Amino acid sequence: MYGPMKKLLQTAVCALALTLSAPSAGAGDNAILVELFTSQGCSSCPPADETLAALTERADVLPLSMHVDYWDYLGWRDTFAKRELTERQFAYRELMGARVVYTPQMIIHGVRDVPGYRAGLVEEAIRSAQSAEPRASIALNMDKGMLSAQIEPAANTSAPSTVWIASFSKEETVEIHRGENAGERITYHNVVEDLIRVGAWSGDEPRSIEVPQPEDGKGVAVWLQDERTGQVIAASYTTY
Repeated sequence: MYGPMKKLLQTAVCALALTLSAPSAGAGDNAILVELFTSQGCSSCPPADETLAALTERADVLPLSMHVDYWDYLGWRDTFAKRELTERQFAYRELMGARVVYTPQMIIHGVRDVPGYRAGLVEEAIRSAQSAEPRASIALNMDKGMLSAQIEPAANTSAPSTVWIASFSKEETVEIHRGENAGERITYHNVVEDLIRVGAWSGDEPRSIEVPQPEDGKGVAVWLQDERTGQVIAASYTTY
C-alpha cells in the first residue's frame, strides 16, 4: 500500500484511537455543582427536570439528578431513587438548619437552596458560586487507558474535605403509570446511578485517584466538599 492510500489509512487509525481513548461528548473542569433532588412521583418536579436538562448544555455547570424515595408511597416507585440520595438531602437540611426537605429542591455548590423550577434564581445562584475564589482544582485525565482525577490545592491552600464520585446516565426516559405523574412520559438527564464517598483529602498536597471510566451514554463526576459547611470546593466531570 503506497502514497495517498497509506496516509489515509494512518489518519483513519489515529482518529479511531482518539475516539476510543477520549471523552466524546464533553468535559468540565472546575464546574459549579447543581444537585436536583427530584422524584418521578412529584407533580411539581417536571419543570425543574427541564431546568436541569438545559444546564447539561453548559460546560461550566455540573448538573446531577438526585432521585429520592420518600414520594414512592403516592403510588409510583421511582425507578432511579436511592436511599443514599435521600439521606444526602436530609444531611443538607441539617447543615442548612432547615425544617423540611422538599422536591424539586436544587442545591447549588453545596450552600444555596433554590426551588428547581425557578430558573432565574438558579442562574443567580450559579453566578454567585462562580464569583468565589477557587480553593482547589480537579482535572480528569486519560492516561494509559485509565481515567484519573488529579486534585490540586489552590494557592491559598484549601481546607480539609471529602472526595465524592458519582456515576450518572446522560439521558433516561420513563413512562409513568401511577401516582401524581400518571400517564406522563418524562426524560431525565444526568441521573445519578452510584454515589461513592471516597474518603478525606487533607487540602494541602496534590492527590491522584483512579476513576471509573464511563460507558457510552454515561458520565462520571468528582468533587470535593467541606463536610462542616457543605460547600463544594471543586468539581469536575466527563461524559462519553
